[in-house]
Amino acid sequence: MKPILFLIISIFIASCATQPAKESPRGASWAKSQWETKAVVNDLKANKSHSLDIDILAQYPQNFRMEVSALLGAHVASFVLNGQEIKYTLIPQKKFFQGKASDASFLPIMNIPLHPINFMNVAYDRPLQGAGWICKNSSDGKVSECSQESRGIKVSWVGRTPEGQKKVLISGPTFEMRWLFRPPQTEVQFKDDTFRLEAPEEFKTIQLR
Repeated sequence: MKPILFLIISIFIASCATQPAKESPRGASWAKSQWETKAVVNDLKANKSHSLDIDILAQYPQNFRMEVSALLGAHVASFVLNGQEIKYTLIPQKKFFQGKASDASFLPIMNIPLHPINFMNVAYDRPLQGAGWICKNSSDGKVSECSQESRGIKVSWVGRTPEGQKKVLISGPTFEMRWLFRPPQTEVQFKDDTFRLEAPEEFKTIQLR
């Protein structure tokens, strides 16, 4: 019995040792996800740099939320995208923006002319949408680079791990963004108001056009 028991244990240990790293899930269950991320945004025109913590909650393809904080923990902004409607608050400036999402939606805060839906596409490793975007896949079939030559904007996904960690580099003539994603949480439950955002009292409301 002992030789047989030893053989069974040896096979079990060997199978565990060769078990590949668990890959981040895909499919319907992955549509609802949450990420903890860190970003450094360089405004080349203004010669300024901002280091940010960005928590992402998303339900692809309809709902997307980003909570942005400075590295010391101060809440800077909240963004919510519902379909084609964008709303966000700039906490220090006490401003609330709302309107139809466009490439110019985030210019008041980030100077990055990227449509909000494409921030969600970045998180979900999907090709960027809109006129003029050309994307390439890596050997594993995942999108690795998208560029919009007319405006000189480029997005690159690098350093992916099987668990879903990655770095995303977004660059253009007047900005650079280095974005680090931790592996996504996919077994999440969102509250009914997770993807709602209303203007706080005393905030100035500005209509995006």
